[in-house]
Amino acid sequence: MTLAPGAAEHAPGDAPNSTSSGTAGGTAGSTAGSTAGSTAGSRSDSAPAGGGRHVHEADVVRVLTFIAVIGVHATGGTVDNGSYSGNAALMLLHFTREAFFVLTGFVLVHSYASRPPRGAGLRRFWLRRLLLVGVPYAVWTAVYGASAVVGRAETDGFRAGLAELSQLLISGDAHYHLYFLLVSLQVYLVLPLLLTLVRRARRALGRVLAASAVLQFGILQEIQYGPPRHGVLGWLRENCHALLPTYQFWVVLGAVAAMRLDAVRAWTGRHRRLVPLIVLGGAGAATGWYAAVVRSGRPPAFASSVFQPVMIVWGTAIVVGLFTAGQLWAARRIAASPPDRLLRIGSELSFGVYLVHPIFVDTLVDSLRGRLPAPLSTLIIMVVALAASTALVALARRTPLSLVVSGRPMRRQPPQNGDPAARATPARVASTVPAPNVTIRPRLIGDAKEVREG
Repeated sequence: MTLAPGAAEHAPGDAPNSTSSGTAGGTAGSTAGSTAGSTAGSRSDSAPAGGGRHVHEADVVRVLTFIAVIGVHATGGTVDNGSYSGNAALMLLHFTREAFFVLTGFVLVHSYASRPPRGAGLRRFWLRRLLLVGVPYAVWTAVYGASAVVGRAETDGFRAGLAELSQLLISGDAHYHLYFLLVSLQVYLVLPLLLTLVRRARRALGRVLAASAVLQFGILQEIQYGPPRHGVLGWLRENCHALLPTYQFWVVLGAVAAMRLDAVRAWTGRHRRLVPLIVLGGAGAATGWYAAVVRSGRPPAFASSVFQPVMIVWGTAIVVGLFTAGQLWAARRIAASPPDRLLRIGSELSFGVYLVHPIFVDTLVDSLRGRLPAPLSTLIIMVVALAASTALVALARRTPLSLVVSGRPMRRQPPQNGDPAARATPARVASTVPAPNVTIRPRLIGDAKEVREG
């Protein structure tokens, strides 16, 4: 299967290459990434649909969501904190974070539910994730946090600089988008628990999802509207953006969808005309909530937070819409056609583009601030950052920097002879997906503090 969020072998938060038969690690010719070590084999109706079969819908969800991520960051950098309409648009764009965590849970469960990794296999899975996600996370933390680390070292000494770097690695705060990699690593760590939950509760997945939604509402309500906290609770709220429990519902939603993929496909196929109404209803709920919060006296930046409880409704609705769009694509897809190749390239490069695009977004935001009105500057930043990041990652894929930049081994030039065996490329293991959205400017969490979020 191939469900990777930013690479032909990536999935949102995790996805190794796989062949059409679904062998772990994948081989050349895979059209998209699945989670590392995806397994082959069919399954009963109570198991995920086709552990090794390509899920074309997920490719579309990934690429569309990824483009929206750049839009979120471009919008966050060009919209004033006090802008009512700008923050309303941001709230609707914030679905990207939820969508990517849904995709993460979906890919992992679709790949592993029929054959959960255990013992040495589980250790290999964790080591692979550490290499393909943890290494890029550590390197880019050092890159984006270099000025803070060097400044601390110059002021307080070398050990203080190391302490600053350690804090950035633990918090995911070296830059506004790196939290996603840190949360993805936490998802990989609890994969055995996630698989155990959905496998044992396969006849009660609806109740599991409902309980998860109730818990999610409580978590978001506490983050946004809870009283000031101190001690452990204060630390949890301060770092909520980089902790898995904050996103548990979306991971569970993806896992349940993977276990019931055939049923999900059947439902969206039968209710295709209803899906646009679901999306519009979710958008209406989100904007209505936003308007009510602003009318209550809260600033627009607070009202548009990705941690507003209404995101449970809006995030779920837009994911249904994106999946249905993917279903329409899958029904009309022509293998190896220009659109199919373009989607494959976007999937392959997305993780790397996610890692590097803030370099271009931040530079363009600083250059265009005050020179162009927000809608025009936002569009320019989005297009230029997307193009420049894609070009940079495409070049890096053919260099030893590929692992750090894209989460994949360096791409080799195909041999010039006609030997089929020589043309076969080594199996690759995909890394992870680009992350969900994070806005560039400081955002309010609760009443007490500001954090970067998306």
